[in-house]
Amino acid sequence: MSLLSALVPLLRVYCIGLRVILHQLRRRFQPRCPPASVSPETSAQSRAGAPSLSPVFPTQNGKVAIVTGGTKGIGYQTVKHLARLGMHVIIAGNSESDGQEAVRKIKEETLTGKVEFLYCDLASMKSIRQFVQQFRAKKCPLHVLVNNAGVMLVPERKTVDGFEEHFGLNYLGHFLLTNLLLDTLKQSGTHSHNARIITVSSATHYVGKLHLNDLQSRCSYSPHGAYAQSKLALVLFTYRLQHLLTANGSHVTANVVDPGVVNTELYKHVFWVVKVVKWMTAWLLFKTPEEGASTTIYAAVSPEMEGAGGCYLYNEERTKSADVAYDEELQRRLWTESCKMVGISDEASRLP
Repeated sequence: MSLLSALVPLLRVYCIGLRVILHQLRRRFQPRCPPASVSPETSAQSRAGAPSLSPVFPTQNGKVAIVTGGTKGIGYQTVKHLARLGMHVIIAGNSESDGQEAVRKIKEETLTGKVEFLYCDLASMKSIRQFVQQFRAKKCPLHVLVNNAGVMLVPERKTVDGFEEHFGLNYLGHFLLTNLLLDTLKQSGTHSHNARIITVSSATHYVGKLHLNDLQSRCSYSPHGAYAQSKLALVLFTYRLQHLLTANGSHVTANVVDPGVVNTELYKHVFWVVKVVKWMTAWLLFKTPEEGASTTIYAAVSPEMEGAGGCYLYNEERTKSADVAYDEELQRRLWTESCKMVGISDEASRLP
């Protein structure tokens, strides 16, 4: 093999990464107005660096939320702010020690926050089913499900069920979890207060390609390509899910969130040069985890989002996702294939 042919795949991978970064940075610095639910005083406080998320939204006393990957980064900030608003929040994570530490810290910071941890490994279909059984045993409602957890740019490896890890954990894990919790969400939603499903994707989906004949990236694996595909799949899944919820007349909405370029531990698998650049520029170009969580929190509790589903949200505003994500036939085909992969019945096949 020539040196040039060996370098081509590597160059392609980093061109994809560069395109995503440039796309995000353009959006990062676009001027925008604060959401309508934010008062001028609150907006001023936010610019001054004071916490502003909790006072903006109405209290959520009596409501229950599940947040996957809620022990660190965006997930942790999401849990903390939902707890401050009075929600009973259940962290779904794959590390008992990290989970208990997150619960302890959030209780200390919120004082009145009701937070607990339940083990759930999204890379294991068995673990997901066990988590749902544990949750159902509590016999409590579920008003908000935040599909936040994920891996990024990991080397080629498989989940315990044999799925490529990005696709298996980021997408299929959340696909199964959401479907297993749908009945509880439907029972918890009402005409005036819909239950909400929020799925965290990424601008990477704009350069993603869904390979229906090779969803496991067996033919040609690249970390960037596999990650981008998993994030595109989450957008397609959300749009199809909202279509099915509407067709069933369910009081549940499904939206997808783009947190932006956020300084989290997800970058630990990137090339060392990228790590150096990130370290040098993070203070200027990257959002903090708290800033990255703001749109997720907005989607979960804002009155402006009541009854609104099938939206792609960035910086607390509805925006356009990749053109391919609106392909209804692709949405249907992915849904059907996903049902086969996780071993659930495709009830959607009986719907238009």
